[in-house]
Amino acid sequence: MSGPEQNGSKRWRLSLFRSLIAASIALARLYGQSFDVASVRPHDPSNPGFVVHMPNGGHFAAEGAPVKLLVMLAYGVEESQVEGGPGWFATEKWDITAKCDDDHHTADETKHMLQRLLEERFSLKIHRETVPRPVYVLTLAKGGPKFPPSEKAATNIHSGAHSILIDRGSIASMTGVLASAVGRPVIDHTELMGLYDFSLVWDDAPVRDGGVPGANGLDTRDAAVGNEHGSIFTALEEQLGLRLTASRAPVAVLVVDKMERPGAN
Repeated sequence: MSGPEQNGSKRWRLSLFRSLIAASIALARLYGQSFDVASVRPHDPSNPGFVVHMPNGGHFAAEGAPVKLLVMLAYGVEESQVEGGPGWFATEKWDITAKCDDDHHTADETKHMLQRLLEERFSLKIHRETVPRPVYVLTLAKGGPKFPPSEKAATNIHSGAHSILIDRGSIASMTGVLASAVGRPVIDHTELMGLYDFSLVWDDAPVRDGGVPGANGLDTRDAAVGNEHGSIFTALEEQLGLRLTASRAPVAVLVVDKMERPGAN
């Protein structure tokens, strides 16, 4: 090998080595961190409160949330993608406050901290499988999309019992929220790659209260809902120019092998 070629090969190997070191450090940071302070307490059954803040910035808080919802948030899956767990997994509610001393953490880092909290406090053990499941496929309806490219500065997602409002969100943001309301994973076949503003209101859907575990029985019906919007499938096509079609496909499933009630803080 000539001198220039040998030097080029050495530079390439050095660059690869540095990239691997950087990736290892990033993974260690992502998986090795945990909340500095965490409180986990049974929810007072006489308190109808239900509030959940998405994991972000090294902080997470929930009031009246079942552990199944916490697992969904921590691992980024829908309810239809979670199997197993004890009988109280989706019914008993908990109040959780967890935070780091600093707030310089991404949403992904905070989700991994929530995973560690579930492992440490609820003795959570899981494994993953891929199995054929009923799904819905999201495509463009005739006439194309009816929502604008976003000009807003920040992403905001609000999911009500009968509505979805997303500012500056991707189609993936929409499919994730839709999946909870229709009770199946939603696979995107729209080929839309931008950021958009979505607004959707419906009268009924396959899953009550927007499909949020722990929200059943609460007065979460949106004030704007009457009897003029139809089903979520009709509303989706008329208001957003999107269509859901029932199908079947391989789906990643999270299986809960072990979970225990936590001890005192």
